[in-house]
Amino acid sequence: MARLGTARYPDPVPSTDLYAVRWTHGAADCDRSTDPPIQVVPYDDDTFVLRQSKCVNFEAPFMYLLFGADTVLLHDTGATADPGLFPLRRTVDEIIAARGPRHGARPRLIVSHTHGHGDHRAADEQFADLPASSVAGIGADEVAGFFGIADWPAGQATLDLGGRPVDVLPTPGHAPDHVMLFDRTRGLLLSGDALYPGWLFARDWPMFRMSARRAADFTRATAQSGHPIRHVLGAHIEATSRPGELYEYGTTYQPDETPLPLTVHDLVALDAALDEAGDTPQQIVFDQFAVEPVPPD
Repeated sequence: MARLGTARYPDPVPSTDLYAVRWTHGAADCDRSTDPPIQVVPYDDDTFVLRQSKCVNFEAPFMYLLFGADTVLLHDTGATADPGLFPLRRTVDEIIAARGPRHGARPRLIVSHTHGHGDHRAADEQFADLPASSVAGIGADEVAGFFGIADWPAGQATLDLGGRPVDVLPTPGHAPDHVMLFDRTRGLLLSGDALYPGWLFARDWPMFRMSARRAADFTRATAQSGHPIRHVLGAHIEATSRPGELYEYGTTYQPDETPLPLTVHDLVALDAALDEAGDTPQQIVFDQFAVEPVPPD
């Protein structure tokens, strides 16, 4: 992938307060739901947050669309393959067309994933017509090759979308090929299933602990470099607005969801709690998320 160049990038002003967004949250009777299959919320002119309807798939994953000067990155493709039920490609194409070219040409579209679980890559086939090497593969080797990470999982990489550098940080533990992305220009850490308001399933306890420490160290480093993390944006919401209370995994109706963004304080608290827990896998409940050890895939 392209490496970070010398282009300068601005300090954009968000147009949407993500704490105030009322996300589609399913329905008591999905047969009567009128929610769209995909909710699209612009964070700013070049950043879009998409959520799959819980009435299409209970996982209701979030996906992120980031525009650079010459490349658009779609991060994750959701939990449903059928474009009739889940028109992700059409939605992405419509956003690109409506936004219009900023530099005289249609930008290149590439697709990556937080990790290889099916609820984050089910719609990959909708992008099968893109040029070769446009869609990241699954598995640590494929992900490392796509981003150009030489030493997995200790290394990292920077993807340049054209004046918009995105740092790629391997964070296995939930899945062997899990990554976090940090958009320096917006201060957004896309944390996938490693940290979000919900159930954090730790399938490899030692790696999950190591990745939490690495992410916390990365957080401190970004602050010192002058690019602090403003929001930690994960791949799901499964927590209620009441501290320590999460929805049962698999529910299709969450009328009292907590907001999507977490903070660097949550990331540091996760690292500290895992450090205190030590080598023994155990459930750890926080106000907006809970660590849940589960068997490996």
